[in-house]
Amino acid sequence: MIRIVTIIAILTGSPAWAEYERPSYNVVVKEDGLEIRDYASAIVVETQVLASRRDAAGEAFRSLFNYISGNNTSGLEIPMTAPVAQTPAGKGPNGVSSKWAIRFFLPSNYSVENIPQPLQQDINIVILEAQRFASVSFKGTQNDKKVAKYTSQLREFISRKGYEVSGEPVYAFYDPPFVPWFLRDNEILLPIQKVAFQ
Repeated sequence: MIRIVTIIAILTGSPAWAEYERPSYNVVVKEDGLEIRDYASAIVVETQVLASRRDAAGEAFRSLFNYISGNNTSGLEIPMTAPVAQTPAGKGPNGVSSKWAIRFFLPSNYSVENIPQPLQQDINIVILEAQRFASVSFKGTQNDKKVAKYTSQLREFISRKGYEVSGEPVYAFYDPPFVPWFLRDNEILLPIQKVAFQ
């Protein structure tokens, strides 16, 4: 009974995580759930883990959450933002495992001058440059079949709009783990640039 009430509350209420600050961007093109966006420069806190694509964000979450919870040089609690972003960072030492960079975006009122430094060695502050991305949004889990399907759609959209992929994909997770899987918001983003005609 409690479970049913919780699901009804999630479906009908305005959850706290819906108010999380998100990175700033302008929509350039919008078409059937696909977008081209210009993202502003942003500051993130990042750690890297060796894991599968599906497990990487979960493995890194605690370290990043500890940083924003006060495990930093100022003992400062920093508001949670969305999404949690994940991007490839190279192969593991055995060439089989993958290395992933997992990132929390810092609130926009933070600058390089006032960001507290991490106390944990494998946590880093990183500045992301302004970038144009193509994105696709979808509900549910980010299983391999869905990722392949939506990445294919996104690449076709990118090509049709006269762009080419210029970097690694970003997998974005917008909801905390207790949100039912079928309600979770996800995105795949690919950095793009205009095709240079010879």
